[in-house]
Amino acid sequence: MAAQPAAAAAAAAFVLAALLFGSPAAVAAVHGKGDMQVARDAPQRKLGGSGLASMLGKHVLLNGELWLMGASYFCISLVRTSLSDWSAIFLEEAKGMQMHTAARCLFAMESGGFVGSLVAGAASDRFFAGRRGPVVCICSSLLVPALVAILVLDSPLALQAAYAWVGFCAFPVHVLLGLFSREVTPQHLSSSAGGFVKCIAQVGGAVAGLPLGFLQQRAGWRGVFLLTACISAASALATLPLWFTMAQGATITARHGTVADFQQMQQAGSGRACGGGGLAALDSSSRPLRAADKKRL
Repeated sequence: MAAQPAAAAAAAAFVLAALLFGSPAAVAAVHGKGDMQVARDAPQRKLGGSGLASMLGKHVLLNGELWLMGASYFCISLVRTSLSDWSAIFLEEAKGMQMHTAARCLFAMESGGFVGSLVAGAASDRFFAGRRGPVVCICSSLLVPALVAILVLDSPLALQAAYAWVGFCAFPVHVLLGLFSREVTPQHLSSSAGGFVKCIAQVGGAVAGLPLGFLQQRAGWRGVFLLTACISAASALATLPLWFTMAQGATITARHGTVADFQQMQQAGSGRACGGGGLAALDSSSRPLRAADKKRL
């Protein structure tokens, strides 16, 4: 039985290795640049070891927005992992479900997550102009009543619907936070930012194991689910300050740019006039744009 998943994983890895390009630049070289941003097509200036360390410290380790994303990611990973790991035992002990019925609840959660990820991405682009913070905050908030419903409901169909709702709200947070962390940092540090936030999330997944097991022994399943509901609310509060944060590199449409766009163009131009810019010019254009800056001239 173990050979089948291993063979499937090996086949998928072979297909990805054969078909995926190594970088966005490779895609642009084969398919043409199209409407890709000129700033992202330009070759990146290589930084020395000390320069790179300084940039990592300033834009990753000391980036308050990334820490807020990491806090939210920590909370959601804890909630999602706890449900994945403990639901079979919880449903059998507290709800009297057989194993095959409990498995349907987990299947509903995964299916809801698939649909929710697609809906959340479309909603972020269509209704919030590419801002990820509102969708992450709303999804985290909607997890609270779903977790309370799992605690109080007894009907198998109602529980499956509650688990589907949990997946619908929890999985988009994973998808969008991974993308969000890369969008608010300079392009050459995007992978470092994503890895930093994901590292914090992994700690949350680890906490869902032994610590929650100790809590269940002392406070029962009611204590566990009430705690996870509070943690979901904390995730929403962590992303509330990111409501108006936008991705870097917003393009200027037609002739009408924003004040922030014009200032960035001036700074970038002065940096190039001084011999390629340097770290100071790179830093000046690296902050994320906010919706408050979008007042049209």
